[in-house]
Amino acid sequence: METLIVSGRFKEVKDIYQTTDFETFKNDLLTLAYDNEHLSNYSVLVYLLFDTEDDKLHDLAFQVLSQPLCHIEGAYASSLYHAQRAVDLTDAADVKRLENLLFLNIVPEKIVSDEQAKSIAEKILVLDPTNEVAKDTLY
Repeated sequence: METLIVSGRFKEVKDIYQTTDFETFKNDLLTLAYDNEHLSNYSVLVYLLFDTEDDKLHDLAFQVLSQPLCHIEGAYASSLYHAQRAVDLTDAADVKRLENLLFLNIVPEKIVSDEQAKSIAEKILVLDPTNEVAKDTLY
């Protein structure tokens, strides 16, 4: 898959995506992104999102930008869009997606403000009153 991605053969990657279990595809892509740190790992996700926008692909784009590609200037800021879209597509009812926004409060660029993070943490605690990430944000 790496050869296909770095050579821009995204249609062939799409074929793999459509015939592979999502967790397997996600793990393979994250592993590639950590190994080669190539921006095309993110670009292929944008390509897939043009065809089918869903919270799982946005979450994966968030992960690729905020973890293996975080050293690229603007990666955290770009990951905010994907984190927010994943939240929107799940009607702000998925705690994991909301926690991604809280993560962007603690990165060096502090993409999510303290005020925004407190509001997000409160939403999380409504969904999961025992959530430690949200509690740590508030207290």
